[in-house]
Amino acid sequence: MLSLVRWYNVLLITIGLYLSSIFMLQEDVSKITVLKELSLHLNILAIANFIMAGYIINAFYDFEKDMINHPETTVFDRIISKKFCLNSYIFFLFLGTVLSLFLGWKVFIFNSFFSTGLWIYSHKLRKKPLTGEMGASLLSVAPFASLSLHYMQLNSTIFLFVCYIFAITFTREVIKKMVSLKGDLIVKEKSIPILFGIRNTKYIILTLMFLSLAPIVFIFPSILLKPIVYYFGLSSILIISSLYLLKHAKTTTHFNKINNIYKIIITLAVFSIFLY
Repeated sequence: MLSLVRWYNVLLITIGLYLSSIFMLQEDVSKITVLKELSLHLNILAIANFIMAGYIINAFYDFEKDMINHPETTVFDRIISKKFCLNSYIFFLFLGTVLSLFLGWKVFIFNSFFSTGLWIYSHKLRKKPLTGEMGASLLSVAPFASLSLHYMQLNSTIFLFVCYIFAITFTREVIKKMVSLKGDLIVKEKSIPILFGIRNTKYIILTLMFLSLAPIVFIFPSILLKPIVYYFGLSSILIISSLYLLKHAKTTTHFNKINNIYKIIITLAVFSIFLY
């Protein structure tokens, strides 16, 4: 069950939300005071429940393709019954909704749209080229928008950081389509490589890689004297290295290497908030 709800992704996002609250959104408030706020814990717990529900419903709609691309790690309807999974989906969705009710109407409405967006993505958007990848990327940064709404606070540095997270997530989503090309072909699902061809998709990825460097350029002046500058220096090196790998990428293994690099970039991005 933990595998199905992608516990490591949920944990990573949860850590990112706490770090954002402490070091970015409430940097002028003592860390103890921030952590004493019950509404913060309720909001993050609600978001975590919605995300787990989202992973379950995504596994429901992606079952056939997952059995082709990575049958050894697919647990939905193979190790865990379909009925148990769908009951768990309803439970997580209900719990997230109840918790959101205690956070004020603005956060409740936003979280409700977020949970609905997760279902729309799994049911409709993920099957469509570009909109699916863009939808997944927007949903990845939506929890941080929920916290900004919770504190009613947003500055240019935080905005640029969120844009950067969106850009690298969007890039990785397109790269993942190159990795799962075989499964998409078999289940006859439209994807960017199938629609535009492998060569043109590589140009799309190349463009996105360059675009993900743009927020770094704009954010650099405001973080020049902060330790987080080392992360952005490292991420720039990793993105440029990915550009070289992309040029010579031909097989699924090659694209999976780039995918793993972007996993590292995203993971380090979360923990880099500690250095802000």
